[in-house]
Amino acid sequence: MTLPPEPLVSIVTPSFNQGGFIAETIASVLGQDYPHVEYLVVDGGSTDGTLDVLRHFGKRLSWVSEPDRGQSEAINKGWRRTGGDIVAWLNADDLYRPGVIRKVVAFLQEHADVDLVYGDCDHIDARGDVLRRHHARPADGADLLCSPVGIIPQPSTFLRRRVLQTAGYLDETLHQCMDFDYWVRVAAQHRIAYLPECLAAFRVHPGSKTVRQSARASKERLEVYERFFRLPDLPDRLRRVEREAMSTVYYRIANHHFLNGDLKQARRCALTGWRYLPWKLRRTQLKVLVLGLAGPRGVGLAARVRHLSRMSGVGQRT
Repeated sequence: MTLPPEPLVSIVTPSFNQGGFIAETIASVLGQDYPHVEYLVVDGGSTDGTLDVLRHFGKRLSWVSEPDRGQSEAINKGWRRTGGDIVAWLNADDLYRPGVIRKVVAFLQEHADVDLVYGDCDHIDARGDVLRRHHARPADGADLLCSPVGIIPQPSTFLRRRVLQTAGYLDETLHQCMDFDYWVRVAAQHRIAYLPECLAAFRVHPGSKTVRQSARASKERLEVYERFFRLPDLPDRLRRVEREAMSTVYYRIANHHFLNGDLKQARRCALTGWRYLPWKLRRTQLKVLVLGLAGPRGVGLAARVRHLSRMSGVGQRT
């Protein structure tokens, strides 16, 4: 699909009680050097001063504030109300890096067969200081399903609008893993590609949904995998990796339980992952089963190793 010379890019920000960060988010979009950006903030009825921030931007910003059923519904609502050839969403505490939209447009103009493009993403703290970088990499649908770590950072992802006609919209029953669910559904039907640039920043802070609801994310991730492999029209290339993918997701959930001190659930999930792929041992499985025998001391050791690896820049994909 050939894009017009300067296609319209539609960005949606779902918002709810992120008044401490949303001004910086909005500024990162409005400050882009690309001239054709349609920007809509879809607020869920914030009560923390967010609306005062939105009013402050005046006519430079389009927004709506009304109750909704969560982030996925807000994003879908925004995509339906906008008309850009390229669409994306940026959460109300995240940021775009300067010049990002121009780079994405140029990439999609040069690669007419690519329908979803993603790049690297900084992890920043509440003050905006960089904690580490999520280095993405080239991948296809099988890679996304079988990787023990996340590959595509959501804030750094853009897609052509035509994807909405084939893959549909975000699943509004999901509140944590709707991005991963969408990426694998898109990758089953479309070509995705990696742009080796840092495109955005993901903010890590105590009030962020990712930090507060990690347990719910594990449950949703398993539901996403089980449902995906029940799709009747799943391509054979993806059907063939089902056992490896299911093994992977159980190991990821085991790791979550382990790091949260729930050794019983961690061992149970690790063993389930091993049963899916008994001839292939993974580091996560060994860690849960071996360190788990040491009880809380083993959990503490794993946490210290994880902290040191992050501080040294090792294992940054999340």
